[in-house]
Amino acid sequence: MLPLKKLCFCITTGVKGQYVKLYISNVCSDTRLQSLRESYRGAWVMTAIRLIIISLQWLIVAVCLISPVAGYACPQIGGFIDYNCDGELRVSVFGDSFVYGFGDTANGNRGGYVLRAARQLPAYRFQNLGLLGDNSVALLARLKKALEARDSDDSTYRALIDADVIFIDTGRNDRWFFGPPSQTQRNLRQISNLINTEVRAITGIAPMVITSVLMLPNRGSQGPWVKELNTLIQRSNSKSHPADLRFDLVSKRLIGSDQIHPTSQGYTALAKTFVNYMRRGLARRLSSLRPDKDGDGLYDFFEVNRYGTLSDNPDTDGDGKSDGDEVLFLKTDPLVAD
Repeated sequence: MLPLKKLCFCITTGVKGQYVKLYISNVCSDTRLQSLRESYRGAWVMTAIRLIIISLQWLIVAVCLISPVAGYACPQIGGFIDYNCDGELRVSVFGDSFVYGFGDTANGNRGGYVLRAARQLPAYRFQNLGLLGDNSVALLARLKKALEARDSDDSTYRALIDADVIFIDTGRNDRWFFGPPSQTQRNLRQISNLINTEVRAITGIAPMVITSVLMLPNRGSQGPWVKELNTLIQRSNSKSHPADLRFDLVSKRLIGSDQIHPTSQGYTALAKTFVNYMRRGLARRLSSLRPDKDGDGLYDFFEVNRYGTLSDNPDTDGDGKSDGDEVLFLKTDPLVAD
C-alpha cells in the first residue's frame, strides 16, 4: 500500500481539488485482484472484497479532504506557504532582549514571544537569535560578517540562508547612542537590503524580511524616542520591505518594574500579536508573492526560476500529468513526456 500522501495524490487531482478520481490500481492492483479471483471463486467473496475496496476509497477521500495539503511538501506545509520551497518552514527572529525574552520569569527569564509562538505554530521551526543589549549597528555588522564568511556551521549564517521568513525586532537600544531615530531607521533598511541581496546571491531565493514596529517602553526619554522611530518604521512599510508587525499596540501596562521589558504576561500578549500576524497578515502577503496561475501545484516563481516549466500551462510536456504531480510525487521530468 502506498504512503498516505501518495494515496491522497492518486485519488485527488488538481491542487485545488476540482476533480476527484479514484485510482484503485494504486491500492490493490489488477494482478492482485486476478489472483484473488482464482483463489476465491465464490461470488460472495468478491462482493466482500469490492465493499472493502469501496470503503477504503472513501476513507482515503475523507482523510485527504480533512488535510488537503498533507500530500504536498511544497507549496504548503500544514496550511502555511513554504516560501522558499525547500520542504520546511523556518522563521528566524533577530533582535535584542525583547526577542531573547529577558524578564520572562515563567520560562527561566528567556524565551519570550518566540518561544510561545513556536508552541502555537508547530508547523514552523523558529530560531530565536535575540541578544541582550543588541542594537541596529551591531546587528548589521554581525550579519555582514556571517554572510561574508559563509560558514555553514555558523548559526547566524544558517538562520539567514535557511529561513522562509526573517523578523527584525531591534532599535530600542540605539537611543543610548544619542543619534536621531532616522539613523536607526536607515540601519534597519540596510539590514533588510543586505539580507535580501546577499541571501538571493547565495541561494537564488531571498527570504521575506519583516521589520517590527517596537513595543513602547516606559523608561524616561527612551519612550518618545522609540515612538518617533516607530513612526519612521511604519512609513517605510512596503511590499518589498514589510514593516507592519505592530508590537507597539501591546499595552505598556504589561511592562515590568524595569520600565522596559515585558512581564511574562506581556510576552504572552506579544506572542498573540505575533501569531495572529503570521496566520493572517503574513499569510496574505506570502500568498500574493507566491501565485500559482495555472493551478498545477507549483508556484509561478519556481516554475520559471527552478523547474523551467510554464507558469500558464499546468502540463508543460503534455503527457497528461500536471507539472506539480511530476515534481512533487512522481519524481519525473515535467519537461519530458513519459
